[in-house]
Amino acid sequence: MPSRSFLIAAFLVILGTAYAAYWHIMADRLEQGIERWAEDQRGHGLQAGWADIVIDGFPLRLRARFAAPRLIQREGSLPWSWQADSLTLEAQPWRLTRIGFTSDGPQTARLAGQQIAFDRLEGTVRLDGRGRIREADATASHLALAPDTGTGMGGATTDRLRLAMRLPEEPPRRHTDPGLFVEADIGGLVVASRQPLPVEGPASLSIRASAMGALPQPPNRQTLAAWRDDGGTLEIERLTLDWAPLDLRASGTLALDEALQPIGALTTEISGHGPLLQKLVTMGWVRQQDARIAGIAFGLLEKPGAEGRPVLKAPVTVQDGYLYIGPARLAPLPRIAWN
Repeated sequence: MPSRSFLIAAFLVILGTAYAAYWHIMADRLEQGIERWAEDQRGHGLQAGWADIVIDGFPLRLRARFAAPRLIQREGSLPWSWQADSLTLEAQPWRLTRIGFTSDGPQTARLAGQQIAFDRLEGTVRLDGRGRIREADATASHLALAPDTGTGMGGATTDRLRLAMRLPEEPPRRHTDPGLFVEADIGGLVVASRQPLPVEGPASLSIRASAMGALPQPPNRQTLAAWRDDGGTLEIERLTLDWAPLDLRASGTLALDEALQPIGALTTEISGHGPLLQKLVTMGWVRQQDARIAGIAFGLLEKPGAEGRPVLKAPVTVQDGYLYIGPARLAPLPRIAWN
C-alpha cells in the first residue's frame, strides 16, 4: 500500500501539471485574444499595433510584453494617438479581470493636434464579464506639452498626471443617475507663456466629478446637444486649485447652454483673491471699473481665514461666456469649438 507521503507527492505532481497546462492554455488564449481585440478595434477606427509580443510570467503571472506599441484613432471628433518603446500588461491567472499596465521610456501622445511627451505610464484596468472596461486608473510622469504654433500658446510641464474613471454598476436610466465617475490630479504644473501670467507656478489641480445621464457617444455636437436636452450635467464633488497667489476650493454643477458652451454655478472658498485681482488689473485683463465693483463685493463676502488671510466664500457662476464671482463679472472665458 502506498505511503501517505507518496500519495501527497503524487497529488502535488498532478496538481502542478494541471496548473502548468492551465497556464499555457491561458497564455495561448491571451495572445489570441489580443490579436482579436486589435482586429475588432479596426472596425471602430482604432489602429493597434506593435513590433513584437512575448507572453511570459509563469507560474504566478500572465504577462504580455509589447515592443514598440502604438494606438492611433483618426476618426471621430477627437483624434488621438499614442506610441512608446514598450508596454507590459500583467494579470494573475486566477483573476484575469484586473490588469496592470506599465510603460517605461520615452513615449508620445497626440490629442486634438497637441503633442504630449512623458517618460512613464502605469495603472490598472478592471474588466466586466464581457471584457469591457469598467474602471481605469492611469498615472503619467514628467509630462511636457509642446507649444502650439497655430494658436501661439506656450507649452507646459507637469511632474505627475493621474486620470481615473469608473462606470456605475447599472447604466443610467434618468438624467439624475451617474453615467461616469471621473478623477484627475495634476501636480507640479508649470505653464510656459509668451505673455506674463497673473499666477505663478508650480501649480496643483485636483477634481472629482460625476457625469450625470447617459454619456454622449461619440462626443460631438449632436450627441452633446442630446445629452444636454436630456438634462445631462457634470456634478463637481470637489475641485481644488493651488496656483499662487490663488488657493481655491469648490463644488457645484456645470452644464451646456444652447451654444454648447459651459454654464453653471459653484460654491467656493477662495484665498489670495485680492492680490490676483490687482495683477489682473495691472495686466489689463480686468477693467478698473469691474475691479472696483468686484473689490466691494469681495469685502462683503470675506471672512477671516487661517494665518490671517481673508477667505472669500462666494458663488462662482459661468454664464454668457463670462466668469462671475458673486455679482461681479471677472473675466471672459475661451469659447469651445466642438466638431
